[in-house]
Amino acid sequence: MPKFHPTPIIQDCWSSIGDITFYHRNGQCYWKRKPKPSFNHTPARLDQAQVHHRAILAWQQLQHSVQLEWRELAKSVPSHRPPYDDKHHISGYNLFVSAYHGFAQLGREHIPEPQPYPEFPISSLQLLATTCSNGVATIRCRLILVTITPERWHLSARIQLAAPGVGCDPSKMRSCMATRTHDNEVEFSVPNSGNNNCQAHIRYRLIDEVTGYRNNWIKLPAKQF
Repeated sequence: MPKFHPTPIIQDCWSSIGDITFYHRNGQCYWKRKPKPSFNHTPARLDQAQVHHRAILAWQQLQHSVQLEWRELAKSVPSHRPPYDDKHHISGYNLFVSAYHGFAQLGREHIPEPQPYPEFPISSLQLLATTCSNGVATIRCRLILVTITPERWHLSARIQLAAPGVGCDPSKMRSCMATRTHDNEVEFSVPNSGNNNCQAHIRYRLIDEVTGYRNNWIKLPAKQF
């Protein structure tokens, strides 16, 4: 991706303007054009847009004193965008919407109560095997959580199935929730064209069933099967 070159007036960039997004990798600023989602008008994406609309309306209907509670709690949640220091954090609105979406993903959509951001457990996800049948790929993984309450944390992922050697395209990743099969094993079901020779690009994160909060995405190395 093209690098951003600082000028005497603009030393650094982040966020988006128009169809350009600035991002950082290994301390260097780059820019790229926003991807156009490949599944923009599917029922799942339309449902997600409706959930987000309801989350916005729910925030707007909160009493101002409750909004202030969310803003105070958000001060302890570090920003996902630079500059990365203890002076910058997400907004109370973003924290509320994140919790709303988290509960919606768990099938328990409701207006969340203000709660402190939890300490997420250390996690490890390993792809074990993949089978394809009737246009659906079933991806079996081993999930390790360093916690005494593993039942509290649920696994969400974004997955792209691509031809061998093809890089990850965020616009082609599908969102899905894991199903627990054994103590340390989970499964994802992803639509597949029937090609058994492909590789999986996977990003995952945890959802806290108590607060609805979600942690940052964790990217796995591409796995061919």
